[in-house]
Amino acid sequence: MIRRLRGELAWRGESVIEVLTGDGVGYEVSVPLGVAGRLPPEGSEVELHTVLVVRDDAFELFGFETPGDRELFQRLRVPSGVGPRLALAILGALRPERIVRAIRAKDHRTLQTVSGVGKKTAERIVIELTDKLDDLSDMRDDPVPGGGVAAAAVQALRGLGYPRSQSENAVSRALQGLAQGAGDPGVGAAGDADADPDVSAEELVRRALQHV
Repeated sequence: MIRRLRGELAWRGESVIEVLTGDGVGYEVSVPLGVAGRLPPEGSEVELHTVLVVRDDAFELFGFETPGDRELFQRLRVPSGVGPRLALAILGALRPERIVRAIRAKDHRTLQTVSGVGKKTAERIVIELTDKLDDLSDMRDDPVPGGGVAAAAVQALRGLGYPRSQSENAVSRALQGLAQGAGDPGVGAAGDADADPDVSAEELVRRALQHV
């Protein structure tokens, strides 16, 4: 079973990417909608937590940003009628934290906002998973500060082997340093890394590395 994949981001589509590993093998990986756009530029190193799904006619590899996202994907596949593609669609349409809250609160309507999830499917998901998500209740709903540039910096640090929490903390501290450096060139007036295009993800990573 392939649980983790690290390599060069060779190509990206809307919900499919190609990761080229050091041994020259390119893996096609399906990811939740939105994940591909948060990855660093093509040619950068990326790391994904993966699930290999074996079918009669194909082997499919699904990739996620965190182990928690991967585990939630696995849980969502348990109810009858929810295959890997629909589970991936749910994770692409709703944040993992919102999915967990909706299931535990028996909020069928939120689940039904996902294309492909009807009333009966939403009811099955709630019935079968309500009491099986306690260990996922600490999933955070906090977005990475700074938007796209910060998210790319976090992913780059994770690609270097740093845990997500440590990567996010380092990027957050780097952003705070930018905010305090009002006289530094390339820093927006509000200290937001996205406020000035001269503050690149590479520069943010360089600063964040001082805090890991």
